[in-house]
Amino acid sequence: MALQLPPGVPRRYAGLAAIILAALWLWVAFDRPYHFPTHASWNIYTDRPVSNITSPEIPTLDSITDAFDFAPIESESIKSICDETAWNSSIVFRCDSSVGGIGNIRNSILNCVRYAISAGAGLVVPTIVVRDTDDISLIRTGVNTEMGFMFDTQHFVDSLKLSCPSLRVFSTVAEVQNYGLAPPAISMVPEELVKGSIPATGLREPEKWRGHFYEWLEQYPKTNPTAPYIVELGRSYLKYPIYSDGEGFATSFGGILKLRSDVRILATKTLQILSEQYEFEANLTQPILRNSFFGVHLRTEKDAAEGWPTNDWEYSRYGTQSRLYLEQAPRSTPSVIYVASGDLAEVAKFAKDAAGINITATTKFDLLPGPELDELNALAWDQQALVDFLVMQKAADFAGVGHSSFAWNVALKRHIFAEERKHLDGPQMLSDELSQIYGNVRGYPEYAACLWP
Repeated sequence: MALQLPPGVPRRYAGLAAIILAALWLWVAFDRPYHFPTHASWNIYTDRPVSNITSPEIPTLDSITDAFDFAPIESESIKSICDETAWNSSIVFRCDSSVGGIGNIRNSILNCVRYAISAGAGLVVPTIVVRDTDDISLIRTGVNTEMGFMFDTQHFVDSLKLSCPSLRVFSTVAEVQNYGLAPPAISMVPEELVKGSIPATGLREPEKWRGHFYEWLEQYPKTNPTAPYIVELGRSYLKYPIYSDGEGFATSFGGILKLRSDVRILATKTLQILSEQYEFEANLTQPILRNSFFGVHLRTEKDAAEGWPTNDWEYSRYGTQSRLYLEQAPRSTPSVIYVASGDLAEVAKFAKDAAGINITATTKFDLLPGPELDELNALAWDQQALVDFLVMQKAADFAGVGHSSFAWNVALKRHIFAEERKHLDGPQMLSDELSQIYGNVRGYPEYAACLWP
């Protein structure tokens, strides 16, 4: 079929156009036009990387202000458990006994929420017991502060609305319907409702806990049927078997807790400066920064030395930790060692030892500039540790000791991204390609079984 031209267009113009297009095609095919500007996004011939163009998937290092922010979670695994729960609007739990550092408090709050789901109860936003500012070994001070001391409270509330919509969350106990009619609050420690001993790996039959709770509650009959029960839960720590609801629930449940925004921003700034000073590439959107830094948790502070049992003294010693960490250091060929510790005198000793094998050791206090350092120093001791808790999660390699909930929490969160699945079979208490937790193999089974990652 002959080519149909628009009315009024002479055929000789069509022929001329065909000749010009053919000539251009031959020129491009046999003589690449290298003189095109190499920075032009439409120049497909350049042999150099395209500049001035940033991939939307890989933001530049300095364009990220908060590498640890994430939206409220909507977990189908959590929803499925909540959908199977029979809810009771007349029962509300309070959780105001969480003590210690981030590893302890995080686990206690999550356990409290899990027990509220089991009972079908409402929940008042938990509070936190703050440790003594003069003696950090004193953690049971009886002084409570709001959840925002460590966590993003709105994220907590929004995540539960999305993942467990039937769970009623109250900002304060005064918001509970008919609270003025409530009898005095009743207290209990969740695990004490279970008869018999509880193994280190947690409740043997957590699915039966609801029945134990309602049987216990029968001893407190109400005189007014419209009055609510206010139940104060004592501290629950490393007692709930997290995988009893399935791996999906276990690995997503911790997402209802997100650390407060200021420490997330300080942790991001710490990573940015660490990358710039020690010249490693860092895509902060990735969970693990390969070929970057080695993170070590030097756990020799006063509260640890006084709190650990005698059989752990070997691993509580500075000399033991320093030796093990420096022996591990070469496996990831790090640019630098980042040290998390609340004892800067011990950090100075470690930096000197690390220099002996030609590796620099640094901390957040060394890295953060004036304004950010002032902001860091204004935080409480446990709040400062939150910066390290986040930074360590992205290290190329990590090391800690086996009786530290901080170290275990970091390692278990990192293990989600590891290929090694037999991480509890040695040679250390936890061993995979991303982390080492030092101690006797199979020691402290409660951490792997009962600490929410």
